[in-house]
Parts: sequence; structure tokens; C-alpha cells
Amino acid sequence: MAGRNEFRTLPPTLESFGVAIEFLSRHAPFTTSEVGPFARAVRRQILHGEHVVAFDGETLNGYAGWLPTTKRAAERWLDGGGELRSAEVGRDADAVALTTVAVEDPKVVLGLIRACRDLNRNLRVYFKRSYTDGEKSPRKSAVLNRAAEAARAPTVAARRPAIADDPCGTLFALAESAPGVTRRIPVGEGSVVVVQSPEAAARVLVANGANYTKNFSSFTPLFGASRLTLDGDRWRRSQRLTQPFIAPHDVPRAEAILVERYADFAERLPAAAGRGVAIDALIDRAAIDVLMALAFSTDGAALGEGFSADIRTVIRFCTSRAFDLPGVTPAPIDAAGAERAAQRIRAAVEGLVRRRRADPAAPPDALATLIEAADRFAATPGAEPLDLDGEIVTLIVAGSDTTSAALGWAFSILAEHREFQEHLRGEILEAIGDRRPVLDDIDRVPSLKPFIDETLRMFPPVPILSRFAVAADTLDGEAIAPDDRVLVSVIGLHQNPAAWEAPREFRLDRHEGGPQSRPDRRSVFLPFSAGPRICGGARFAQMEMGLALVLVLQRCRLDLPAPLPLAFEWGASMRRRGGQVLRAVAL
Repeated sequence: MAGRNEFRTLPPTLESFGVAIEFLSRHAPFTTSEVGPFARAVRRQILHGEHVVAFDGETLNGYAGWLPTTKRAAERWLDGGGELRSAEVGRDADAVALTTVAVEDPKVVLGLIRACRDLNRNLRVYFKRSYTDGEKSPRKSAVLNRAAEAARAPTVAARRPAIADDPCGTLFALAESAPGVTRRIPVGEGSVVVVQSPEAAARVLVANGANYTKNFSSFTPLFGASRLTLDGDRWRRSQRLTQPFIAPHDVPRAEAILVERYADFAERLPAAAGRGVAIDALIDRAAIDVLMALAFSTDGAALGEGFSADIRTVIRFCTSRAFDLPGVTPAPIDAAGAERAAQRIRAAVEGLVRRRRADPAAPPDALATLIEAADRFAATPGAEPLDLDGEIVTLIVAGSDTTSAALGWAFSILAEHREFQEHLRGEILEAIGDRRPVLDDIDRVPSLKPFIDETLRMFPPVPILSRFAVAADTLDGEAIAPDDRVLVSVIGLHQNPAAWEAPREFRLDRHEGGPQSRPDRRSVFLPFSAGPRICGGARFAQMEMGLALVLVLQRCRLDLPAPLPLAFEWGASMRRRGGQVLRAVAL
């Protein structure tokens, strides 16, 4: 039964976003707002907890969203003489401005404003008096009124820029047409700066890394406030908790898990791909099985049969929104399907946690560590809570997705280059025979590590490192303004002919002699990023790739049923559009 209004924030999920959009779209002037700017504003409010709703137990009766800003900017905005600019809470924000307000009953407005003040105790709250003047349809702030005015004029639907629909293909094309060049690319009403030179990349990621914050906002609905999406002290806290489990110190245990899981994968591969199928999902499941055994002492079946497919569905949704800048038409994608997949993921993770809490003999693994930390922080006054579900999903995906993508590219290269495949198999059989490998065997196969490195160079699983500029800077002569979006193109670095002769060619001799053979290697070869945010699982990923390749080549011959198109899908990691369609024949 409906009752007194309760004021609260919504969880950062696709479902919450949909609820807020549905409510606001029924209230003027949001009914005539241009979709892109309106949706982006609400999405930020939901993801960052910068909103409050009035709920009577059955019905949503009011919504208020705000923007962290500065007093100076807010006062100019309040007087109608300035445009709001966002600021970062905990750094330079000393105020918030209520920019998105709609209610069923004008009497609810005061409660929303009070709740906003309670949630922003150390910040001054600015709002426009027109919200409380008794009108049935409360007015929007100046920030959104401009969008509403634009919506009243005849408009032509803007084409999505190439980088929004095919970022990897666009970056490969840019690397070929303007190698090594840092370039500003128009995107909608704004732009992004693409970095392709080693010097500028090193400045963004290392030398001036504090000036460039992560840009993972579109991934927050899946990964929450976790190691992937956080910055600063909260990121360092998450890193300390999970790092021992993605760079395992118990190497014999990790080796045993890898060999067991990929031996099983290699045995099943010919039956699954004997006639030529996309093997991506098979690799995904094997990689998740490895991560689950290593970090959570169970296997992928504990998450349900469709878990890996649901992960890919939600990641595709998140990446489709990554370039939804002002003036960019949103990508047509099944948001409802993505939300259903996200709900199944949450249910699977909650079930995993529930079963572990009920297990008195639980091992001291990553799951136990995360549960204990979440409980401890929740019981500590003033401590930032730990997003337990978000950390678990991040560990699963970060510990499996990029390795799975890299293995897919490696298998396709072997299938395309049959002569090299036979050469590598010969080295494996000479060094190891048909016994199960151990980690030390990787160094006994001369071409194996160079092959892994060349695969990562040609098709880096993480092709884009996205950052926001905090303050002004200059990159290769390009002026960078605060809030500029900067993309370090790993594709551009790896396809630069100044660093890699004939970069489109598959050549192992580039990596002969190991990392010590090239003093500049760390600046031109970034398959695992660089600086403080370098991938914590890089060493384990190389171990996993090495053992998986040995086990598959001992048991299978790979070939292509038909030539594969060089087209890309960016879904956090870079994959082949249409999948890695291969045929596997048992030896």
C-alpha cells in the first residue's frame, strides 16, 4: 500500500537508469528533450549516486539529480549568466547544482532538496526557485533548457562517427594513414584526442599520469565501484585486496589449474569445432573456469551455463555507450536484453556469495578475502563501503576476458599460417613430447614466447586506454583542455612503422632476444598498459597463453574453413567481428 514518501538513491544499474528515464520522460519539459544530452545527464546521475528519488512504497513520485560543481560556476548559473561545469567531489567541487527535477506533486520538491542537502553535507546546494512555485510541471535548470530549446527546432539525425561504431577499425586506419601522429578527432559536438606516439603515451600513462583519470563510466552498470572503475585511494584499496589472486604466488597450484582446464579444453575442441565454428565462447568458458578455480576455489558451472554469454551481452551494451558524447546519436541496442543479462549476472554472483557464507570450511581464497573486507568496511564507521558484487565481477572479467581474446587471435593466426603452426608444433613435440607441460617447458620451446608477443602486438586485447584530462596539458603540440577525452591507441603504437617495420606483417624476428634486445620496447609495446595502472595479471596471462597453446597444438591441427575478414568488435577487449571461425582436427 502506498504511504509516506521515502527519499533514497537508486543502485547504479541499467534497471535504475530505465526507471529514471521512464519517470522523467512523462513530465514536461523532459517530454520534449533531445534524447542524447538528457540521457547522458541522467546516466551520470545514476552511476555516480548524484540523485535522490521520492518513493511511497509503490510508486516513484519525484526525482532530483545534481551536478557537482563550484560555487562560482553555480552562482553564475543561478543568475542565468553561465554554463555549469562539472567538478570532482573531494578535489575541487564545493557545491552541487540541482539540474534535473520532476515531481508528481509540487509538495515533494522540498523533501527532495532536503535529501540532496543531507547527501552533500559539506557542499552548498544550489537550486532554482521555479521548482517550488507551485506549477504542476516544474521547470528544468538552464543546463537542460538549452537542449529542450534545440529539440523544438527541426533537427536532422546525426550520423554516428566511425570511431563510435568501429573504434578498432578506425584506429587501425588512422595508424596506417597518419602513423605516430597525435590527432584530435571530431565526435558529435565535441572531440577526442587520439595518442599514437610513444612519447605522448608515456606522458599520459606515466610521466604525467596523475593528470589523466580513468574513463570507465560506461562500464559502471556492470562493474560497479570496483578496481576497474575506481581511482585514487579506493582503487589502491581494491588493488591490495585482489592483486595476490590475479598474480598468484602459489605458482604450482596455478600451474596445475591451468594444465587441467586447458587439457580438457584441447580434448573437447575437435568435437566442438570439427566442422568449423566460432570458438570464442568455448575459450571464454575455459578462461572463466581457470579464474574461478584459481580465485574462488570452484568452477564456472557455479555461475550458471549462460554466465559468459551474459557477460559479453552487457559488455557490448557498455561499450556501445562509450562514445555517446553530445551530438552523437545513441547506438541502437537492446537495452532491455542487456538489463536482463545484468540481472542474471547479479543473481549468479549473489548466489556465489550466499553459498560461501554458508560454508564453514571455506578456503582462504579471493572470495573469502573480499567477503571479509566487505563486512569489515561495512562495520567501520566512516569507512567507504566495498562493492562486493562489483569486485567479484571485475575479478572474473579482468582475469579472463583479455586472455580469452588474445588466445582467439593466436589460434586464428596459427590456422592462417599453417607452415608456422607445423613448425611450432614440431618444437613443442621435440621439447615436451606428448606429456602434459609444466611452466618451465614454455622457455624450452624457442618460438613460443615470440609468437605470443607478436600476437599481442598485432592484435592487442586491450586496444584503447581511455582517460580524462584533469588540467591543461600539451601532447605532441596538441593543446589539451581540462575534461578532454584522451585515447591512447595501443593499436597506433603497435602499428607504427617507425617502431615496427612492415607492421601489418606477421614476423617473429621482431621479438628475438626477448625484452632486453630493445631499449625502447617498454614505450612501443604496451599489450598490458603501463604505469601505475599496468595490468596486474600480465604475467599470469602469459603463463596461461603459453600452456594453452602447448596443450592445443599437442592434440589438434587448426585450419580455416574460409578466409576470415579483418573486422573488429570492441567489447572491452578487441575481438574479431563474427568470431574466430576455425576448424580443429584431432591428431
